[in-house]
Amino acid sequence: MFARFNPRSQPPSRRDRSENLGPRGAEYGKVYSLLEQALAKAGKAGIATFVMRQHEYLVALKAENGLLTLHTLHWADEIRDPEKEIDSLPGRAKASGKELQMAEQLIDALTMKWDPEQFHDTFQEKVAAMIEAKRSGERVEKAEPAAQPTGVVDLMEALRASVERAGSPKATGGKATASGKAAEKKPGAKKRIRSAPKEDLSGLSKADLYKKAAAADIPGRSHMSRDDLMKALSSSRT
Repeated sequence: MFARFNPRSQPPSRRDRSENLGPRGAEYGKVYSLLEQALAKAGKAGIATFVMRQHEYLVALKAENGLLTLHTLHWADEIRDPEKEIDSLPGRAKASGKELQMAEQLIDALTMKWDPEQFHDTFQEKVAAMIEAKRSGERVEKAEPAAQPTGVVDLMEALRASVERAGSPKATGGKATASGKAAEKKPGAKKRIRSAPKEDLSGLSKADLYKKAAAADIPGRSHMSRDDLMKALSSSRT
């Protein structure tokens, strides 16, 4: 059976996981390519079921970027209605024009070009650093407690503050955006440059050094020793 189906546009509750498929052998390459091209041209996906390890699966077979992909689906009786399951959903809350405009400005200020290399598992890196610190007999600091919710806030004021933070040079790593206030330059004024005092890193544990290395985005930090972390942090500040 075939149907018009776009797994990426379907609600996540209807999909389980996705797998890339390849031909069983070289002699099946032409059949594989023919099916992929036919599905791509028709803009449809094959719907089928199969049994594996005493379990029956509902799947969608789709052509994507020259490959055949298999998307396992949930059965209809496995899908729950979130509006019935979650009693705290606000529904379509009415937002004012200014609030919506401010929220859109915040999204624009935080928009970036997607680069998956910039994201990594920081939790695993911290756990690895803690294990290494304990193995080396170093002191491991307890994590700071999570911030407590502040309750009801002024939505407009919170949005405005978020936009200003997102538009600051510190947040963007460069010049301030239109939402930030540029510093006025006084003619004839001499700019004084004061070098920041170097921080003494010798008294810090490896876990503390790793936190600073993560904040400085030092590559390869998860495999560094305590001395390597100190050297890398010192080099990054010169």
